[in-house]
Parts: sequence; C-alpha cells; structure tokens
Amino acid sequence: MRIIPAFAVLLAIAAAGQVSNQGDRTCSRIGVLETNTLFTVYGRGFDVAPILGRLGAYKDIDEMADDTRSWVKQISAVNDGKGVVTGIHLIYALAIPCAGKGDCLEYLGEDIVGRYIKPAAERGWVVILDTQLGRSDPVEQVNRMIEYGYLKYENVHVAIDPEFHAQPGQLVPGTPIGTVTASQINEVQQILDRYVEKENLKTKKILIVHQFGDRAVHDGVPSMIQGKNAVRDFENVELVIDADGLGSPLLKVRKYNLMTNRQVYPFICFRGIKIFFPNHWERRAHFDKPPMTVDELFGLRPVPGGQHIATKPNIVIIA
Repeated sequence: MRIIPAFAVLLAIAAAGQVSNQGDRTCSRIGVLETNTLFTVYGRGFDVAPILGRLGAYKDIDEMADDTRSWVKQISAVNDGKGVVTGIHLIYALAIPCAGKGDCLEYLGEDIVGRYIKPAAERGWVVILDTQLGRSDPVEQVNRMIEYGYLKYENVHVAIDPEFHAQPGQLVPGTPIGTVTASQINEVQQILDRYVEKENLKTKKILIVHQFGDRAVHDGVPSMIQGKNAVRDFENVELVIDADGLGSPLLKVRKYNLMTNRQVYPFICFRGIKIFFPNHWERRAHFDKPPMTVDELFGLRPVPGGQHIATKPNIVIIA
C-alpha cells in the first residue's frame, strides 16, 4: 500500500519539474491530483457541527482513519501506482440557513472549520469546503472562505454544489434543481488562481463542481453547468467535474462517462464520482442501490448491465 502525504508529494514533484499523464490527457499543472487519487468522506461530524452524512458517523478523526483504511488500501491497489490522499469533505455552507443565522459553521461562537483543518493537516489529509450555495452564489461563497482565512491553508480546497442554488423567489433550494453558469465557475477559478499567486501558496487549489444533470445525458434533468463548453482552465486550479446524484450502478456509470467525456468537454482534466451509502442519519432511503465497488469505480469490472467506467476517477467521494 502506497499512501503519500500531499505536501511531500508536491515538494518532490516541484523539485523534479515532473509532468505526468493523467487519464486521457497530459496535464501541465502540478498539484495534489497530478500524482494522487483523492478519497474523501462527505458530511459534518466529530461532534463539532450538526451531524450530517457519512462523516457524521465518526466521533473523531482517529475513528475516521480506522474506518477508511480499507478504502485507501483498495484504491491504492487499482489506481496505477499513484498515492492516495484522504480528505474530510465538509459541508461548509448549508442550502437552508440554520436558525436564521446563515449556514451554521461561522455562527457558533468558535472556529468550527479550524477544528477540522488542523487535525487533517497533521495527518497529511485535505479538507474540502463544500458549499450548497442556497441563496448565495459561488463567488460570494469563495470570497467568504478567503475572508475567514481558510484558504490560506495549503490543505484546504473548495467544492460547489449547483443542485441547491436557489433563484430569486424560489421557496425551497433544490426544487427545482439549481444550476450555475460557466462564467461563475471561471470567475471562481480566477479568484482561486490569483489567491494562490498572491499568497505564494505551494499547493494548487482543487475546485470540485458537483453535477448530475448535463445536456450530454438527455434524461430531463436540467444542465447544472449552463454553457459548460465555455469553462476554462486556470494554471493554479485543479478543476474536477464530479458525477453526483443517486442511482443504480448502471445509471451512475452512464452519467459519469457522458458528463466527463473530454471529446464533448475538452477542458476536462480531472474527474470525480460520489457514492452514497445507507446511514442512520438518513431517513428517506437516499442512497445508491447498491453502492458501487472499488473495482467497478475504477473500471476493472463492469457494473450489472455491462457498462464500464471509461476513465478512472481522480476523486472518490463517499457520503
């Protein structure tokens, strides 16, 4: 098993000037995903925030490390010799405000987010700050992360979730399904790109955009990234299109292959996929039936129905 802390990998690559082939495209950027697969656990937990998702099943980071060790071992065996970096995929901003005071984490009288970041850094892990947007927007959310000082940490990265992006007059975020535009994604990337330069950070920032509706899929779900072909690359950002959403393995593989197809979307360099498991916080059976196995996720075995993952993911998220 080969597990490499992100910072050691980055320093070694920078010293060697290495450029690696990633998936079906040679990427000129150097960052966490260049030589690593990222494995993250989604939600809120460790008794320092409202308990949500799979992350909510753990009482502390040590328990999470124990539970995810087998995942790291399995991914390491099938990801072409790359390192595996573990991440806390933290729901930073909820779609529905907490008790009328925003989205909770900055309104509890203490540095809740910092209580995830620092223990993760000590282990060589990353923290993904995931915003559900709600009635905010991607630019406002990322600027707030910068204002609070979270993105100055080398191990902290960003995810945005268009599903819950509410339009003016929309009563319930997520109904109907929300969207973002290519220009908003580009503006966020530009902010992150300039921030990395300004702060002289050693680590590129990862930006994950969750998606389960796309014009290439043709299943009636709105295209969650409007004008997706206009999305651009930025030097200091590793942009990931993540295949989100519930469903059977066959449905998930089909959507993943279509939404992350570089022949349709030439800007795509990094891909992610999110897998939903049952947990006792979830009362409405919102999980995959059944969740995909690691061999299925990495295209070594077809899912029932015969389809394979076309290109191995750079990020696996479990929720």
